[in-house]
Amino acid sequence: MAKNAEKITTLLLDAAFLPHCFLTGKTTFLHLLKNSIKCFDSQSNLIENNNEWFKNEGIYFHDDQPFLTSKDKIWLLPTIAVLKRKTFFDFRIKCPNKMSLKKLAIIFNNTCQICFERHDKIDLTIECKGGTKEIENITLSCKFCNQKKKDIYPFLSVKKTEIKTAPIPLPILPDKTIKIREEWNKFFIYKKI
Repeated sequence: MAKNAEKITTLLLDAAFLPHCFLTGKTTFLHLLKNSIKCFDSQSNLIENNNEWFKNEGIYFHDDQPFLTSKDKIWLLPTIAVLKRKTFFDFRIKCPNKMSLKKLAIIFNNTCQICFERHDKIDLTIECKGGTKEIENITLSCKFCNQKKKDIYPFLSVKKTEIKTAPIPLPILPDKTIKIREEWNKFFIYKKI
């Protein structure tokens, strides 16, 4: 198989239709064969039976639909797929217990969660609510607010509200190396890297 085998071709959504991960052409094809995913066509029709997808009848494809080729066949790949089961990956791998400052800054749009002012990344720090660095306990703060807060717990924002922490599950964020397809955009609720 050639063409898109090692390229990112498919946005995989979880059972709640939220971005779960990106799949290469080869991985997408294997999951089509295993019948573990459902496919969206270019008109947002959900194709539940992968045999229908492989027949290519009554399915609308994009002009630049990704595909794989074998000796005598072209296999069209979905650009958006949905998990058939609630889980299919080990979420311990998916949800690390630490997050980088870069990713946290993207999630919170470079905005300190204490003073609500936007800052350059160089002026931001990872703030731990309550002392532990578990992912469900961290947030983004500017260096000034972080210094002011020190180890006081609980500490409220300037609006006297509880400080927001990183969302769980972590959002899937496409990076600059992945060519973003137009049809994927409606599924990203977070700013892209």
